Amino acid sequence: MNYFSENLLYYRKKHGMTQNDIARKVFVKRQTISNYEKNTRICDLDTLVLLSEALDISIDDLIKNPHP
Repeated sequence: MNYFSENLLYYRKKHGMTQNDIARKVFVKRQTISNYEKNTRICDLDTLVLLSEALDISIDDLIKNPHP
């Protein structure tokens, strides 16, 4: 199962980041982050790597495991 949308939202908020903050770090628009969190857009691999680095979590934590 893919938990990407809910984990992205969870970890972004846990780090006190806005959608704009994380968008700037991964070189996408704020709306793209919003779409990822609403599960209306699929994240490409390069952006997924950047998101995991920006949030200091593994890709597995971002997509596979439900957040704690």
